[in-house]
Amino acid sequence: MKFDLDIDKIKYLKILYADTNGSPVTIKAGLKKITEHEITACIKFEDYFNIKTPQDITLSVVGTNGLYRTKTVLKSYSSDPPYIFLYLEKPENMDFMQNREYFRVPVSYKCKYMVNNNGIPALFDAEISDISASGVSIILPVHVFSEKDSKIEIITDKRIIIAGIKYIRSERINDSYKLSFAFTKISEKDRDCISQICILKQIETKRNNIV
Repeated sequence: MKFDLDIDKIKYLKILYADTNGSPVTIKAGLKKITEHEITACIKFEDYFNIKTPQDITLSVVGTNGLYRTKTVLKSYSSDPPYIFLYLEKPENMDFMQNREYFRVPVSYKCKYMVNNNGIPALFDAEISDISASGVSIILPVHVFSEKDSKIEIITDKRIIIAGIKYIRSERINDSYKLSFAFTKISEKDRDCISQICILKQIETKRNNIV
């Protein structure tokens, strides 16, 4: 779809770029302005923010009605403490990734993550970080994902859920990586099971906050 979002409906941006070591880094940024050819984003000042520009990046746009994702170029940046301003090439198109009505909740399940790149399959044991009826995030010691859709086997307390997944974004967490995916193929029974898990977790969280 065409990149044509109302600026008032954009809550924040997430930018996935490569640091000076080539490792993926995700930062959360505020939207400053959008012109015909450029997007200006801003983050709080960090002394260690020093990356090569220009470079290709993945841009996620979190809006009031959903999550969008696209590829673009981080052209340059400037600092004006307490902020750093990032200047991005305005993309022509974007993909709608998920509806915000699917809220994610933190969980701690084991899973098997299946990757297939260039016809070479690989299987990783991983930990589920959070889940919703539309997607899941996992924690891995390495940064790896399929160029095309892959699969995941989630071992919940109630059942084993097998689903097709599509890579959305990733971020570095200490010595590991958090990879987030959207479900591309999942049975309605399994989706309902995940929805029930999310509802119960939300009720439990509210109850604990009250206590």
